[in-house]
Amino acid sequence: MGGFFGLEVPEASQPENGLAAAWKIAGPRLAWTNATSALAALVVHLGPGSVWLPGYICASILAAVPGRALRFFPLREDMSPEIAAMQGRLSPGDMVLAVNMFGRDPGAEWRAFVKDHPSVTFVEDCAQALDTSVTPWGDWRLFSPRKLLGVPEGGLLAAVSGQARAQSADLRGPSEAADPADVMARLGAALSRLERPDENDLWHTVHQSSEAGLALSGRAMSRLSWALLAARDSKPLAAARRRNFRQLAVRLARHAVLPEVDPAFVPFGFPISLPPDVRERVRGRLHARRIFPAVHWSEIPAPPDFEADHARARSLLTLPCDHRYGLADMEFLADSFLEAST
Repeated sequence: MGGFFGLEVPEASQPENGLAAAWKIAGPRLAWTNATSALAALVVHLGPGSVWLPGYICASILAAVPGRALRFFPLREDMSPEIAAMQGRLSPGDMVLAVNMFGRDPGAEWRAFVKDHPSVTFVEDCAQALDTSVTPWGDWRLFSPRKLLGVPEGGLLAAVSGQARAQSADLRGPSEAADPADVMARLGAALSRLERPDENDLWHTVHQSSEAGLALSGRAMSRLSWALLAARDSKPLAAARRRNFRQLAVRLARHAVLPEVDPAFVPFGFPISLPPDVRERVRGRLHARRIFPAVHWSEIPAPPDFEADHARARSLLTLPCDHRYGLADMEFLADSFLEAST
């Protein structure tokens, strides 16, 4: 007893509009340091014969799946799963993970396919989805909150279906407490950007280093990250993202990947498509203006014959339209992109 005070954070009471409540996550029992670790724990627990992943996804997720179990499916033009690639090939007990790409669910045909395969476990990857605006389609939902807002880390599982809730009863949570040194390294990048926003070289370097340290582990999400997540009101985040997306959709319609102008879902970003050589030129010009669009993803695990998925990896660029920005920022972004692409 006694001595200096440790960091004090608000009690994670989950207000009605907090993100943990919005995602229907009752507490941090199934909250790992990152989403790959959470998925790995679920794969070990269920022991599926095959784990089906989209070929167009971040390659880091492969660490969660034993190589012998790994299967891939391509994406359609609208970025929903190519159902034909799995039709008649799924076995009872298999697991299929699909992504709510850019915040949008894969659509009615996919939901019907899921419903028609009750003996298969479906994992809904919500790393890019704050709110799809439709009923969850997966047995399990997988969240990676640091991709959506300023929390240091976290990968969370939410059991949705009755089957998943039954499975979750004896699913062991993280085997180790959060490592304070690791959390501090990740928090350092966020604090550097908060306190010294104009010093890109400072916080970008720290961020890259902390991201490289996010390895597969049995460690828990930190109490700090859980408290921040549970307390953050989801409604202003959603409203700002929709407003900003709408502005870009009007200005940049010719380059848009998604057809929506006023989406019901909460957008992750504003994806555009450019020829590969043009994309790299535009990206460099935007960097010179201190605008940092994301590439999803530079490395994908798709087999070589998944030509459409590899073409996406070479051509897509995601412009930021999240809650940090206002309409004036979106006008500057649109003007900068149009100038950079001429």
